[in-house]
Amino acid sequence: MIQRYDVSNRDLTTLPDEIRGMRELRELYVYDNKLETLPEWIGELTQLHVLDANRNRFASLPESIGCLQNLFYLYVADQQRLVELPETIGGLTSLAYLNASHDALASLPAAIGDIAALVELRLDDNAIAELPAGLRRLTKLRELHLTSNQLARLPDWIGDLTSLRRLSLRNNKLRDLPASIGALAHLRDLDLRGNELRELPEVIGALPALERLDVRWNPLGDGAAWMVPLEQRGCTIWR
Repeated sequence: MIQRYDVSNRDLTTLPDEIRGMRELRELYVYDNKLETLPEWIGELTQLHVLDANRNRFASLPESIGCLQNLFYLYVADQQRLVELPETIGGLTSLAYLNASHDALASLPAAIGDIAALVELRLDDNAIAELPAGLRRLTKLRELHLTSNQLARLPDWIGDLTSLRRLSLRNNKLRDLPASIGALAHLRDLDLRGNELRELPEVIGALPALERLDVRWNPLGDGAAWMVPLEQRGCTIWR
């Protein structure tokens, strides 16, 4: 019984058909190939816990991927041509880690909010301009990585993500932040570098767990008075 199968870095353009019969497979590694998509039969591998398909040439993902209800880790980063994720991704009810960084995503499916177990979501270096309201339901999310996208605003519901430890918003187009960010009581690391922020909400100074705040490369003034006690209690502020 095969539980781990690795065909990474082999210049493959299609996956070997023999994989389809490996119904007990738990880990599948197909990264660093030339795959333009995954086959629809990928959804038949319902025991998969890990699917690493980074660094291929995907333009889309099959609808059947939502059948992988035991999947825990999904890597589909560095595709360049992947412009959307299917709505069926909401069927990945066990998924804790999703990396779709360095793709070409302009938006996210509403169903992403159905992935209730999600702990870490990496979407760096895409073209996302707006976050779907469904994301507010990801109350177990601890890390949200959105560096180098097209975000001009954060929704007020960002404060609903009360489990967040790390929020990375570097290199977007943010001009202000909602006061609801003050509800992120577990937030430790807030990266706001390279935006268009002229001021910050004072509630950031009251975040009890904040250990690092990076606001470099924004058109901010000399600094707000609330930063002083924040630094005095041990938070590192880069400005």
